[in-house]
This record gives sequence, structure tokens and C-alpha cells, in this order.
Amino acid sequence: MDYDADPNPFYLKGSRTGVLLLHGFTSTPQSIAYVGRAIHDATGATLSVPLLAGHGETPEALEQTGYKDWLASAEAALEMLLGDCDRIIVAGLSLGGTIALNLAIRFADQVDQVITINGSTGLYRPEQVAGLFCDKSNRFQRGIGSDICHPDRHEICYDKIPYATMRERFVLTCATGAMLPNLKQPILIFQSRTDHVVAPENGLRIMRDVGSSDVTLYWLENSFHVATLDYDRDLIVQKTSEFIGALTREI
Repeated sequence: MDYDADPNPFYLKGSRTGVLLLHGFTSTPQSIAYVGRAIHDATGATLSVPLLAGHGETPEALEQTGYKDWLASAEAALEMLLGDCDRIIVAGLSLGGTIALNLAIRFADQVDQVITINGSTGLYRPEQVAGLFCDKSNRFQRGIGSDICHPDRHEICYDKIPYATMRERFVLTCATGAMLPNLKQPILIFQSRTDHVVAPENGLRIMRDVGSSDVTLYWLENSFHVATLDYDRDLIVQKTSEFIGALTREI
């Protein structure tokens, strides 16, 4: 089966260590399936890759959702994973990384480690903010997906995005960024040096602002935003598997 072409959520049973892996804004589990399955194979961890509300359908369906719905999708997946696992790692790409940070802070007693891949923390240029809140003439904007350096890999994502939903994303990323000092767990940060969707400064902000004493940042030199489908995806698998292995050895 070509996992790079499958947009469906999936759950792989394994050990009592669980990994919740979250896809990005307007995307699907397809964007993280390769990395997720490779991490499961390398570590034996139980893996949950859910579909966030409003995703994998139509832009109009996404328009009917907001950040509370996306958080609820992730929280439901976390609750299910807790039923099978004693140790939990939350991880995510882009907005999925934002949600991983958010969950780790709000459910600190249930989450042991955090991993972000080009996660957004609310660093926007003034003109981006103005476009979100001042331009009322258009219902949709052009899609922002499939920012990939590799010429033969593509992300399944929406080709247009509701402005209302972009504003929901703005609220969630900014609120989560303000919460970073409350994150105390070990955290592994991946940040693409060249990212046309989320400014690379977000990775530096996470490293600087979290309250954890165990912080590692890896710069991805050969990938754009969707690094889990790009040239560095095997590096992400390797470093993530080592990170999870360190947790297992400590137990």
C-alpha cells in the first residue's frame, strides 16, 4: 500500500508507550503517515494518527469548524491512547505541532514528551494579520499546502482556505505561543531552515520560551514546510525514535 497517498486516520497497537501524531492545517494523515509508521516500526510504540475536525472533506466543511473542534479531535485521540499506554508523546506537524504544545501544557500530568515539526506559535507579519481581519471582501484565500522541496512528493490538502478558519488558526497559535513558559516536559523541535508557510523563527521561539530544561532543536536543511514528506523525513524518524527510546530507558 502507498501510505503517501492514504488520507485516512489510523491507529497501530504496540507497546505501553504511545505516540499521538497530528497533521497540519488543511491537511490529512497522509502528510505524516510515512513518518508515523516508520517511528512505530523503529520503536514498537502504539501510534495514533487522527483526522482533525473539518479536514479530509471540503473547504466548506472546514469553514464550519474552529480551534475548539480541532482541539477536541486531538483530545479524543489522546484519551483513547491513554487507555492503552502508560507513557505518552504528543507530536505534530505545523498546526499539529501547535496542538501538541497546547495539549502538553494543559494535560501536563498525562504527557511525558513533546515533538514539534515546523510548529506555529503565533509569529505573523503585520500584513498577514491585516489580511485576516481587515479584508472582508473574500470568503476564501488560496491554499498554503504542499510546500515541499522534493519534486515527486505531494501533500493531500485543500486548494483554498476559508478566511474565518484562518482567523481561528491565528487565535490558537497566538494563545499557545503565550502558554509556552508553562511547558515543562522534554521537547524535541524540528525546524526547516526554509519554510514558506511558518516562519523559521517559530522554532527558535519554542526553544527560547518553553519552561523545560530538556530542549533540543534540529534544523532541517533540505526540506520546506511539509518536512514529513520531504528530503529530511528519515532524519525526523531517526531523531524522534532516539528521543522516544530515551524515555523508555528512563522508565
